[in-house]
Amino acid sequence: MIAPKYLLRPSLVSLSALALLGGCTITPGTDSLAQKDPLEKFNRKVWMVNTKADKWVMQPVAKYYNRKVPEPVRKAVIRIFANLEEPFNAINNLLQGKPYLAGKNIARLAINSTVGIGGIRDPATKVGVVSTVEDFGQTMGRWGMNGGPYFVLPFMGPTTMRDAIGTGIAQWVDPFSYCVRECHFVPNAATYAIGIVSVVKMRAQVAESGADSFLESSLDPYAAARSAYLQHRHAQILDQDAAGNKSSNASITDADLSGSGLDDPSSSSTGDPALDNAVADLESKANNKTPDQTSQTVTPKDAAAAATPKTIENNSSPAAPQEQNPLSSSKENPKPNKIGQ
Repeated sequence: MIAPKYLLRPSLVSLSALALLGGCTITPGTDSLAQKDPLEKFNRKVWMVNTKADKWVMQPVAKYYNRKVPEPVRKAVIRIFANLEEPFNAINNLLQGKPYLAGKNIARLAINSTVGIGGIRDPATKVGVVSTVEDFGQTMGRWGMNGGPYFVLPFMGPTTMRDAIGTGIAQWVDPFSYCVRECHFVPNAATYAIGIVSVVKMRAQVAESGADSFLESSLDPYAAARSAYLQHRHAQILDQDAAGNKSSNASITDADLSGSGLDDPSSSSTGDPALDNAVADLESKANNKTPDQTSQTVTPKDAAAAATPKTIENNSSPAAPQEQNPLSSSKENPKPNKIGQ
């Protein structure tokens, strides 16, 4: 049997060659097919199964985790995993032709692994070395690969063909994932424990971000999740997401963990790039209205409602004239009595 390390050598050579292509000007791939959702019937069935499994298993576990595990410990777990992902971030930044950002990933790994005690703390962010999270799906999108069909994986959630391929490649390119799977000094029990903690950690972050409230307030949660996912991924590929494609793990602050702001009308950020973009769109439209119309505060809940298919369809069609109450119109615009004319 050929040792895995020898199988990796051709891959590393290929990655080195592709890194040279990363600096070429290539039109990023699109998600036009994913937006059409040709597998929608199948996806909705899987979505229902995932929703029930999440409601009865993952949500209670995530809520218990957030309630019982102290916040400093949760933050430390997030930072440790983020620190272990920095080598993979650096590889993808190199492949995308962004060596400067790759250098920052390596610098973060060095600083947080030493001064930060293995990533428990995040001194790199305090000195201005902020992470940029990249994955192979984003890299292939930067190379011009289209997203392909959108589909929902059982117990894993939404993805596209491009992102699914990227996830598979990551198992061999990501040093952390490869070591956990192939390094013999890592016990099997530890491997399973790392996987479980990683899943619980991610689900707990989703619960804290307010995504559950966003979906519950949507007229069509499936369509809302699809739209948010595709918008977020497209923004990540173009490095135009609201967070500047910064790490959603390593740079978490106390304000990030205190809540999402979905229930606070004065909050201008939801913690989700797709929702932030929707809020910005609504605010820009409000600026073109009269002062009386712009006095209404645009909240993230308004953005969530605006992201539903029904609202999008209404926005794309000409505005229908609004019916007025005859009584109110007669009071506002009194007409002269025509009797006798």
